Amino acid sequence: MPSHLIAVVGGQYGSEGKGAIAAHLARQYHGGRPTATIRVAGPNAGHTSIDDNGTPWPLRTIPATAPVNPTERLLIAPGSEIDPTVLDHELTILERGGHPVNHRLTIDPQATILDPIYIEEETALTMHERLGSTGKGIGAARAARIMRTARTWGDRPFSGDTVAAANDTLDMGGRIIIEGTQGYGLGLHAGHYPQCTSSDCRAIDFCAMAGLNPWQANIDRFTIYVTIRPNPIRVAGNSGPLHGETTWDALGLPVELTTVTKKPRRVGSWDADLVRAAVQANGGAPTVRLAVTMMDHVHPEIAGWAGEHKIEDLPIKVRTHIWDIESDAGANVYLVGTGPATVMEVI
Repeated sequence: MPSHLIAVVGGQYGSEGKGAIAAHLARQYHGGRPTATIRVAGPNAGHTSIDDNGTPWPLRTIPATAPVNPTERLLIAPGSEIDPTVLDHELTILERGGHPVNHRLTIDPQATILDPIYIEEETALTMHERLGSTGKGIGAARAARIMRTARTWGDRPFSGDTVAAANDTLDMGGRIIIEGTQGYGLGLHAGHYPQCTSSDCRAIDFCAMAGLNPWQANIDRFTIYVTIRPNPIRVAGNSGPLHGETTWDALGLPVELTTVTKKPRRVGSWDADLVRAAVQANGGAPTVRLAVTMMDHVHPEIAGWAGEHKIEDLPIKVRTHIWDIESDAGANVYLVGTGPATVMEVI
């Protein structure tokens, strides 16, 4: 069976529903071939997936695929930052919730430990007020890593070579999901400096953090899902420009809160230029596929739809909306989020 590397990335400013898309993809591979998900970056981003019992799992460190595929190997990349307190909490709640992870979790010894001092440093620099940062210490930890003063995971619990584990999976014809964080518009060099995150947010950047090269010989197929939503959001505060900024009331939707900071999100209007730039930065079609989440917010008539649907069989407003998105983005829509736990595949 040919090996398959999949990168799930954000095409806007984060909170696009990457966890739900990664979970959907993981559900497609129950047994029969080795599979793994690699979580990259730090716990400043929460990815939510919903298990088969309808329970939501907002995870910040452990891959969002953990509650939906019991055979999925769970890897935390060398390019990640780990807050041991957050990790311990997630391990505890998942195990208690009937989703054992201890036996399938591996943390790379090169991952950076997120010490409390880094949060204190960001607080002292008033990064939240100045930049809209989540203030979880990720930027300070990366600065310390560059200066060679940060501590690494080393031989702590669950330590293991995640790059070797990923390559073993690929060598056996398996499937790997790289679960990216943040979104293209938050990239360090994406044009919104200094109101941005501390790294770039393209698939190639996350592959590098995971220690994988999409052109290596044991990868037969490479697919990138750029995840977007009809109305992009940014975190509360001085977090940077947002095209066509509006309100949740104007959209007739409940106020969204950020997974990590629990603050109201700012909401904007569809930004075709941003999405097209994200698609191009990730390599363009056909490698790039679009996953459009939260379409039920705009088209409640498709709420809860799942499985495969021919585009010509969709309601006229829905398929016209999809065609408009594809025209704006320069890539095709393959997945459409129709609810917190449901995704339909457009064929």
